[in-house]
Amino acid sequence: MSSTVLKIIAVVSVLLAVILAAIGYKVSRGYAERAEQVEVQVQQQQAQQVLAVVALKPLSAYRAIARDDVALVPVSVSPADPYTNLDDVVNKVPLVDIDAGAPVTQRYFKEGNVLARIIPPDHLALSVEVNDVIAVGGFVRPGDIVDVLLYLRGGAAGVSPQSRVLLKAARVLAYEERIIDRPEGIKDDDKKPSRVRTAVLAVPQKETTKLMLGASIGELRLALHGQAAEAGESPVSEKTELPLTPEAVTAKTDNVAPEQAISLEELGRIKPPPSRARVAPRPRVEIVRGTASEVVTTK
Repeated sequence: MSSTVLKIIAVVSVLLAVILAAIGYKVSRGYAERAEQVEVQVQQQQAQQVLAVVALKPLSAYRAIARDDVALVPVSVSPADPYTNLDDVVNKVPLVDIDAGAPVTQRYFKEGNVLARIIPPDHLALSVEVNDVIAVGGFVRPGDIVDVLLYLRGGAAGVSPQSRVLLKAARVLAYEERIIDRPEGIKDDDKKPSRVRTAVLAVPQKETTKLMLGASIGELRLALHGQAAEAGESPVSEKTELPLTPEAVTAKTDNVAPEQAISLEELGRIKPPPSRARVAPRPRVEIVRGTASEVVTTK
């Protein structure tokens, strides 16, 4: 072969090598870009996933959630107000049914009524309409202990006016829509439309109907207890000066006049003078002597 042909072959080989190198570079770069895109997508999916509490089976409303009913799993779409801790969900009671696989969020539950949390056992919360006169000049506050007094005007069916203690030692749960007092320096909004003022009392279940009846037929007044009653100090015995047991307090209360009732006649009655003690008559003996008889009083 001539030198010219060899030169041509060499030049063509170089050109082919350059072309192949360019093609290889483009192909390898395409693969690298695809790999980077896939990696970015995976990272984005992982970044979007969050851990949330999900129902493992259908959950019925008004039934407490058990620990086996839920699990903490990653979800790609973050729900609104999710739970991220199983302990926050266990033993909670949903208001509606929850489907299996659905994230358990706060909308399935409700916050408990604040007032319902502070009602003592075996008591009910009952409201009474009050004003400054009824509510001890407006100084009644949530947490105070009060007696509920009832005044009956009388006049119907021959019933005379009377007053009595309708309910003893009732705790004020709320006053004027407040369960706790407002912080100092915060004043009431005078522009707020006025509503009927009420006081919510903790009433024993068996006394609710009596209080309701008394409020409908008479006038109520609240009598505020002192700090000793609010602190729960127990009465003491007059003899031993030791605290009385609950049974002794109940027995002492039962011995008092029922409900401390007093009528208008009793209130306005003039105390009569003390009556003289009647002397028992001495025994007498009749003595008969023949046709004559004589009555003798023994000593």
